[in-house]
Amino acid sequence: MQLGLLPLPKTANPEHMQNNAEVDFVISDADMEILKTMEQIEDYGEYSGFPVFGGKL
Repeated sequence: MQLGLLPLPKTANPEHMQNNAEVDFVISDADMEILKTMEQIEDYGEYSGFPVFGGKL
């Protein structure tokens, strides 16, 4: 969230939802610089053709 990105954890369990929402840490400036300079994945290779699971198969 410090990078302006929103993680989307998936759960149907209300307790897990609450735990996911309780962000209680800060990433150091040094670690943030490392995250900003990491290579971004643009192609997931052989797995890029799999659909995102959205329900029953």
